[in-house]
Amino acid sequence: MLVREMIKLGESRLTKAHCMDPWLDAELIYYHITGADRVELFLRGREPVDEEMQKRYFDLIARREQRIPLQHITGTQEFMGLNFQVNPNVLIPRQDTEILVEEAAKIIRGDNSKTHRRKAWKVLDLCCGSGAIGIALSRICENVKVTASDCSEPALETAKQNAKKNRVKLRFRQGDLYKAVGKRRYDLIASNPPYIRSHMIPILQDEVKLYEPMIALDGGEDGLDFYRRIISQAPDHLEKKGVLILEIGHDQAEDVTRLIRETGAFTKVFVRKDLAGHDRVVYASALY
Repeated sequence: MLVREMIKLGESRLTKAHCMDPWLDAELIYYHITGADRVELFLRGREPVDEEMQKRYFDLIARREQRIPLQHITGTQEFMGLNFQVNPNVLIPRQDTEILVEEAAKIIRGDNSKTHRRKAWKVLDLCCGSGAIGIALSRICENVKVTASDCSEPALETAKQNAKKNRVKLRFRQGDLYKAVGKRRYDLIASNPPYIRSHMIPILQDEVKLYEPMIALDGGEDGLDFYRRIISQAPDHLEKKGVLILEIGHDQAEDVTRLIRETGAFTKVFVRKDLAGHDRVVYASALY
């Protein structure tokens, strides 16, 4: 069997398993095993594959046929140009969340004149999961000290490994939302909390509902349970003119904006869209 034939067969099996991108996944599994890239695949596509390589390849194809996320098979996911270790204990970092990181970085750098400038920023990555938000901010902003918190000990262990892997120093705290940090205050609180409506969980892709941590997905009946808690308690954990920045579902901007305004503790609320034109990030500065 030739390399191209092997990958074509892998694609066929993943197509029958209803995977979303069967050809891409079939190629990426090959790259994962061999360390090759597309150029090498082009050059070696007509070379024969030995039986040991075929077995390794199709063993991983079989796992993907079970709809196990590709990132769990390879153990990694790229986010903001950085590589993150992922596993079933953490939500796989997604491109949508890069919008939050980019917006937070603009605030920290002072690109946004609507926010208060500081020489150094104390940042809280709340519900940190893999640590993607806090680690990425630590890499792209020089004047930050990041604390990453999560209620899950396994998630925090993954975040610690990712911080080490990406050569940044973070403080880690375990606990339910703000209980993890006591009475500490921060210049910026960033969070991508669970926001899927409970009744929507069963219709999610198998890769998500079967293999990603439910604790990181389920936002309650209306998807707003965590926003209510995060927003209502945020003023007690923000420094003067500190910023709260949140990732949201594409249809949650109005509700989350309303929750922020109802506190009476923030300035005007701003909404930012993702690359698909959907509302994705909400942020506001504390008044006091």
